[in-house]
Amino acid sequence: MDPSSHKRYHLHEWEPTDLFNAYYSGTSEKYITEETVRFPVEQLYKVAGQGQIQGDYLIDISAGCNIHHLLPIFEFFRDITILESSDLCVKELVKWKHKESKNYDWTHVLSIMAELQGTSFKGNEMENALRRNISHILNCDFTKENITDPVVLPKADCVVSLYVFHVVSEDLVEYCRNLKKVSCLLKLGGHLLLLGLFNGKYYTVDGSKYHVLTSDKKSIEEALIDAGFVIEHIEVIESKMRNDTTYCEHMFFIKALKKSNVLV
Repeated sequence: MDPSSHKRYHLHEWEPTDLFNAYYSGTSEKYITEETVRFPVEQLYKVAGQGQIQGDYLIDISAGCNIHHLLPIFEFFRDITILESSDLCVKELVKWKHKESKNYDWTHVLSIMAELQGTSFKGNEMENALRRNISHILNCDFTKENITDPVVLPKADCVVSLYVFHVVSEDLVEYCRNLKKVSCLLKLGGHLLLLGLFNGKYYTVDGSKYHVLTSDKKSIEEALIDAGFVIEHIEVIESKMRNDTTYCEHMFFIKALKKSNVLV
């Protein structure tokens, strides 16, 4: 299939539960959740354990109705805002926050957290604590200079982003521009915790293929530097998701420090 015919995450309607069930749920293929769930949770838990990621305000801007990547770090921040470019995901996340939806079972992630912490399983206590820390769930639009326009958010101490730049950016030029827009949401000296993929081609939801930006390690590192960041740590794993349903060659986690303001 011609990549130009692939659907777009933020432009086409799709069912959020289909994405969750395929890539993030406890019933997804084990090799998939090892990369999309366990890898982010472990990396963010390690970073949180270093004591360098903390502050008053965290912004999450990610793809899908996902909260698993917030579980290792939310307790280090007093207030959290979630931004989503999909209207359907905003609605679903609001339902999750208010316990009005049973579509998203994160028991498998809570079990991973108990394993990492060396504690007994605490049921939904951690998930409920995360709900209390989330004050806003808002739409964002990457076509705007201020992606939350007309809302102006305070500068964050930390931004965490799961895959979204790779699914909303048409090419590397747009990726760089989107990265700069999100950098504007972050204080100088704040951290960006970025999870993404190298040399991805597509992913599939309900039989339809969706766009993924093809990019390598060098291009992502250059984009971060151009957006005013210094890369402090990078972790890369080889991906097994190389089939007709999903294709990428590596998954990555990057911790980057914002050193300068740049023009969008």
